[in-house]
Amino acid sequence: LKDDLAAFKTVNEAESDQRKQMVDMLKFVKLGEQWHDADKRKRELEGRPCLTINRLPAFAKQVTNDARQNRPRINVHPVGDGATKDTAQVLNGLIRNIENCSRADIVYDTALEFAVYMGFGYMVVRTDYAYDDTFDQDICIERVSNPFAVYGDPMSKEADSSDWNSAFITDLMPKAEFKRRWPGASTKGFENEDRDEKTALWYEDKAIRVAERWFREEKAAKLLKLSDGTLMLEEDFLKPENKEYMAVVGVTVTGDRMTKTHKVGQRIISGEEILETNEWRGKYIPIIVCYGDEINVNGKRVFKGLFDDVMDAQRNYNYWRSASTELVALAPKTPFIGPAGAFDSDAEKWATANVQSHAYLEYDGPEPPMRQ
Repeated sequence: LKDDLAAFKTVNEAESDQRKQMVDMLKFVKLGEQWHDADKRKRELEGRPCLTINRLPAFAKQVTNDARQNRPRINVHPVGDGATKDTAQVLNGLIRNIENCSRADIVYDTALEFAVYMGFGYMVVRTDYAYDDTFDQDICIERVSNPFAVYGDPMSKEADSSDWNSAFITDLMPKAEFKRRWPGASTKGFENEDRDEKTALWYEDKAIRVAERWFREEKAAKLLKLSDGTLMLEEDFLKPENKEYMAVVGVTVTGDRMTKTHKVGQRIISGEEILETNEWRGKYIPIIVCYGDEINVNGKRVFKGLFDDVMDAQRNYNYWRSASTELVALAPKTPFIGPAGAFDSDAEKWATANVQSHAYLEYDGPEPPMRQ
């Protein structure tokens, strides 16, 4: 738990600047919060127009709609000894079924949309029991509707996050919901009003932060080459059921070498204790990243969305449209001038000549009234 809390503090500090920038970007583009607070407040007090004509989502739709028409798909290709097209087709069929049952189209669209708007989006692979009355498990792909809940590995360098050794998925829970999920868990830190810097990360706005801490550890292993040509790790070969089967069919070990494998696990933690510990049958942390534009500045990765460089241009557009609206609103409403008595004929028409259309206007005197 001590290691997990320290790791969360480290990644929170590493991503704080990026996250603040991404929150501002999301509010700017999606919510239309495009005026500086001081300028907006001053204009509202003076009764001046403060228009927001948000043109940016239309450009985002050009990217996301094109992606919806050409969605990415997982494809299996036969490569290596023993691989066949028929086997690849079977695996592709299984993957299509996983995507259909998971409604993966929505998952992919959500991840891509966040990558376009703010620079990164996520999706998660999980397993769950197929039904309440079975031990069979299904693989499913889940969308992450709040990408700010995910904290990646700050040491990662790969574009697909395959080198992540640590990750967090956090959620803020009301106290009642937390106690319902984990009845015996401690809430002492939540009830303590005098919180230090450490507990402030885990108790926020009358809610308790719960985190899935994913970790990946490298370990040495021995790889065995068997007489039938297959390869198997020694720990799997020595399992009683496998060892007995190999003896029956007459398969023996013909060679071995040392290799490396990875063990992936999950701990669900609060700020005070470990709530659950689970194993993951895979060698990667099952969080898939969809990045936007990546820039590496002196070893630090920075991610940008589609609109990082157009915020000032959009603000300038709002300012000038507000200014033009203000000029039109303050334009004089009496555009005709003439000597006294020139408007006696058709006086009612002259009184509305600047707001209504009339077929003709009569005037008195030698000179007609002129538009100012």
